[in-house]
Amino acid sequence: MTREIAFLLACVRRFFVQPGSPAPDPSGLDWNALLDLAGQHVITPLLYQSVHVACADGVPPPVLDQLRERCRDGAHFNLILILELARLLTLLDRAGIAAVPLKGPALSALLYGSQSLRSSSDLDLLVRPGDALRAMDLFLANGYQLRSMLHWPARSACLRSRECQISFSGPVSVDLHWRILPDYFPHPIDGESTWQNLRPVPVAGATAMTLSPEHLLLFLCAHGAKHCWERLGWFCDVARLVQVEPDMDWPYCFSQAERTGTSRLLCLGLAVAEDLTGVELPPQAAVHAAADPVARALARTVRRRLLAGAPIPAPPLESAAFSWRMFERNSHRLRYLAGTFVWPSEAEYRALRLPPALYFLYYPFRQLRLIAKYAARAMNSVRS
Repeated sequence: MTREIAFLLACVRRFFVQPGSPAPDPSGLDWNALLDLAGQHVITPLLYQSVHVACADGVPPPVLDQLRERCRDGAHFNLILILELARLLTLLDRAGIAAVPLKGPALSALLYGSQSLRSSSDLDLLVRPGDALRAMDLFLANGYQLRSMLHWPARSACLRSRECQISFSGPVSVDLHWRILPDYFPHPIDGESTWQNLRPVPVAGATAMTLSPEHLLLFLCAHGAKHCWERLGWFCDVARLVQVEPDMDWPYCFSQAERTGTSRLLCLGLAVAEDLTGVELPPQAAVHAAADPVARALARTVRRRLLAGAPIPAPPLESAAFSWRMFERNSHRLRYLAGTFVWPSEAEYRALRLPPALYFLYYPFRQLRLIAKYAARAMNSVRS
């Protein structure tokens, strides 16, 4: 474990459970490495919160100025995001399209009550599958350009996206989702139940309907698991949700996870969030989180990766091996492998612009492309 990651973890724990305690000792830090690390783990605002008062005397003034500037820029960008979110939600509502913001500034407001304590880079909006093309047309008519690569220039080609989302560039970057997670990843929330028990959150004069606390917890744990929990900021979101929602319906969370075969995803997220942030889980949640020995083993793997400064994002083969252990059902394992290594992605669409009648050729081409890619990497590693 490097001195910098240890300092970051101490700052996070101070923010969540010991806000009045002395800050960790900043002596001997590589400040450039620390700032880069905080950026990678999307916790620059939390780092600044810990150091700007408690240990400001031990931080070189240029570093403190740089941290302050990054936080100010981040808060300003979040303001731009939230204003654009309000505009898009208004446009969608006028068109009769229900939309739910995922992550981003709405989550910042919900969890932290501020746009200055959580970093965001884009907007993620969820619509029903039947509304995806109408929402796309609305975006294109209001200052956005489609950034996703399609396999063929046709509106229906959008729905071929392996990730169940398409991306736009414009005033800000926007990802439009029609499923809360890709088809190849286990869904902790079934279809239409995503839209049940939504709750309002004020967003720059508009109202955003966000996921219920229970559904939000299930989503955050599944999203982090999908990416091997490689960023510390994702654990902070889970920990903060536990803190701000003391009336969480824990029996519902665990029964829903059990029904969808995603209990291990939930237990893993809770276990590592508690371990790394110091936030105490309610007894009924703690009992469930500790009951799965595989989840506990995976939690140790996540912690080791984090402390060792493992690459972000995780390499595909490492991510696949992690997911194989994490999934509880063989059907989930096989679907994940197919989605990762067989189903076509934008990389194949860029290489071969095949007409719809020949779409089936993308499947073997993806496997050949991946074999060539990994073989080239292996050869480069042998040479080095």
